[in-house]
Parts: sequence; structure tokens; C-alpha cells
Amino acid sequence: MTSQKDALTTDTSKFLILGSGSSARKELLNSIGIFPQKIVIPNIDEGIKPNESPRNYVRRIATLKANNILYEKQSFLVTADTIVTLGKRVLMKTSDEMKAREYLKLLSGRRNSVFTAFCVKYNGIFTLKLVKTVLKMRLLTETEINAYIASKEWVGCAGAFNIQGRAKCFFPFISGCYSNVVGLPLPSLIRVLIAMGYYKK
Repeated sequence: MTSQKDALTTDTSKFLILGSGSSARKELLNSIGIFPQKIVIPNIDEGIKPNESPRNYVRRIATLKANNILYEKQSFLVTADTIVTLGKRVLMKTSDEMKAREYLKLLSGRRNSVFTAFCVKYNGIFTLKLVKTVLKMRLLTETEINAYIASKEWVGCAGAFNIQGRAKCFFPFISGCYSNVVGLPLPSLIRVLIAMGYYKK
């Protein structure tokens, strides 16, 4: 009988490509013993289409990333996209202080959702999954918002917050997968990789 430990032993003959420039995603994979042999940053237009739902948007972007990267069929290719939503509104990544301040004020005291879509391609097989996590941000004071804006920690982050850093104290409630908020829903990804043969049996 195959033990769970054996099932999660990486087959060192397998070559994994991470199609993302996100250091957070790389660190998440490293934390569970997966070390991509290659990292490729996809070059795509991440603009949202008129009347496109958040779920459809994040699925489309993750798929575009996967289709943008050339890879050998014997390699595993992993791509992902993560968004923060408030109702039907997508709070995009930003480097603009005014936009970041607007986002934080919108999220303050309210529930929001984080969606990550990820793709795995291997040997002609394509798998796309979507995972949702719900969070509630506590009410932030103007002083807290100002301090967080000054930290620059939010730059390039969806929703203008980085949950691995100072913003972790902003969220007293999280329902769902924490690593999904960081950028990769590890339990779901592992299930897919096991099913596709990335691990030894």
C-alpha cells in the first residue's frame, strides 16, 4: 500500500516551470518542497473586458498565461492569477497611492473575496481550477491607512494589501484557504499535481 508520505515524494525526473514572476508564489512552492527548475514571466495584456465577471476574468488571465509560455510536453507548467473583489468590482494591482488609499477605504470594515485561478499543463493535458477565499477587513483608522500607504508594502498587490506582511493584522476573519490569498491554493494545486503524476507513487 502506498503511504501518503510516499505519494508526496517528488519525482526528481519531472521538470516544473513556474509561469509567474511572483516571488510569493515561488516561496509558497518552496515551502512545500517544490523548487521550480525554471521561472518564466508571461507577457500578456491583463486588462479586464467590459462586463467581464471576476471569475471569468481570473480564469481567462491564468489561461492566457499558460498559453503564452512555450514548454515541452514532458514538463509541468504552472500558471496562476489572483484577484481581490468587492462585490462585482475587481480591485486590481496598483502602484498608485491614491488608488491604494481608495481600495483600503473601500475594504475597511467589509468582507471581500479573493479568487485564484491556476493552470497546470503536462503532456497535452490542461487543468484549470478556481479557488475562492473570503476575508473581512477590520475598520482601519486614517492613521493606520496612512502608515500602511507609507510602508509601500502594498505596491503591486491586488487590493493594495500584502497579507504576508503588516496587513495580516487587518483581517480578523478568513474563511477558506490562506495560501490562496497569497497567490496559490496549495491544497488544490497538490491534488492536481498528484493526479497528473508529478509525485512518485
